[in-house]
Amino acid sequence: MIKILLKGRLNFILIIFIALFLFLVSAEAGITMRLMAVNPADSEQTVPIKVYLPVEVKPEDIIYKGDLDVAYDTQQGSYYVFGEFLLAPKEVLEKEIEIKDVWVIDLGEVELLRLEAKDMLKAFKKTKYYERAQLIYNGIDKKLKEIEEEQDLSSASPAYKISNYRNSLSLIDSVKADLISAKTLLSETQPKGCLLYTSPSPRDS
Repeated sequence: MIKILLKGRLNFILIIFIALFLFLVSAEAGITMRLMAVNPADSEQTVPIKVYLPVEVKPEDIIYKGDLDVAYDTQQGSYYVFGEFLLAPKEVLEKEIEIKDVWVIDLGEVELLRLEAKDMLKAFKKTKYYERAQLIYNGIDKKLKEIEEEQDLSSASPAYKISNYRNSLSLIDSVKADLISAKTLLSETQPKGCLLYTSPSPRDS
């Protein structure tokens, strides 16, 4: 059984049997994961620890893991940390793992998508599909603004930050799909061989 408890604005706790994970956002934009393992027995025993990392975390994103090992679970599709520790009766073991904050959307890409959407709308001017293109553009602009708002929540808890990141990726995919649909529609209004609008390059932004 896994319970998730939100505690304050800057951390959340995962309680997995007798293992406890605490995620804290550091000032250096990294995330510290504190693990606590408890031996509740009246005798010495070996306590196994196995906790999954968020799917976005790769081994190269781990800054510090101490004496814990890292492995990949093909079924879960994510990495996990694990180890076995001999604990005295009632002993509490604390471990720390520091990982990079990988849940950041490149706002430069967001701006490029916005510029492409504007160019798309201009290309529809004086065509019978302009109103339809305007609706597509409005939907794209709304999605891009939502992404920017979510990324602006720098003080959000790690759980909320990760959720925002995943939602933003979904919105970016949706925007790209909208732009492809717009290009397909625009091709119907252009003579064969006519150049459609081109996507802006990073230097254009």
